[in-house]
Amino acid sequence: MVDIVGVGSPVMDLVINVPAIPRGDGGVRANEIFHQGGGNCASAMVASARLGQKTGMLAKVGGDATGDFVIRDLQYNGVDTSAILRGGPETSSPYVLSVSEVDFGTRFFVGRGRATTVTPMDPSDLNYEYIANAKILHVDSGAPAPMAAAKFAREKGLKVSIDAGGFTQDRVDMLPHVDIYIASEIFYNGMFKDNPDDLETNIRKLHDMGPEVVWVTRGDKGCCGLVDGKFYEIPIFKVPQVLDTTGAGDVFHGAYVVAMLEGLPHPECARFSSAVSALKCMYVGGRTGIPNRETLRRFMEDGTILTEEAEERLTYYRKNFLGN
Repeated sequence: MVDIVGVGSPVMDLVINVPAIPRGDGGVRANEIFHQGGGNCASAMVASARLGQKTGMLAKVGGDATGDFVIRDLQYNGVDTSAILRGGPETSSPYVLSVSEVDFGTRFFVGRGRATTVTPMDPSDLNYEYIANAKILHVDSGAPAPMAAAKFAREKGLKVSIDAGGFTQDRVDMLPHVDIYIASEIFYNGMFKDNPDDLETNIRKLHDMGPEVVWVTRGDKGCCGLVDGKFYEIPIFKVPQVLDTTGAGDVFHGAYVVAMLEGLPHPECARFSSAVSALKCMYVGGRTGIPNRETLRRFMEDGTILTEEAEERLTYYRKNFLGN
């Protein structure tokens, strides 16, 4: 049994970090290039596991080498994969080119077409017993399977959180069905494009649509949210270098549910999560730099940054570039 269950779509990332992407014809030497598991919900579960909680994924992955890699990387990072379903041998998990550039602090993603990828989970695919034995459910969309999982989880008394990354109608539809609604700046700007500057008013509107707690993550501007009727603004933690912001939101969510499960007040959950995200950004890839508890404790107490564990993971990913 696990305490935190994620329902989402894991992917296989080809992680590439460069000083800057050529503007026009040209070439550039990569700082780093390796394969790593990805996906919003999956990387959130990795963060939760790294921080000491028992986590597991409900997902459907391809029956080929990409699916093998996705499962192997989750297992390497301490996530239970016993409930993950596999497609037929002709199916493949989504494969994403994840490119980040240091000089401009930007990143972009290129996913291959879905013609050969495994079909998404259906509500009938869900292992409801697996969910019922957990304490928190985390999802990253309002697609049919995550929606069904959220409704079931709340009926069973679980807390439900969502990573509302991109602005989509299904994520809007999830507002009445989750307890912790954490939206990205992209979602927020899409939802409130006519009046984005009035943060507090707009966040109160999200809260009035159903969630117990609402946060909006805003990159280097920190996060802001509404808890028990009070509006909060939480600044970012500063780190010596930011190499890649890929996955910063994912690990924020994974850290948040850990802090919530351990009984921290919600503003402290946000501060805890912000520290985890900051440390993650010091390393390339969405999972490499996620800290363990001792690294996080030292960082939050006095700013000390322990790097040994992250360097070991970086070495592992470099050596396993081809997924062997």
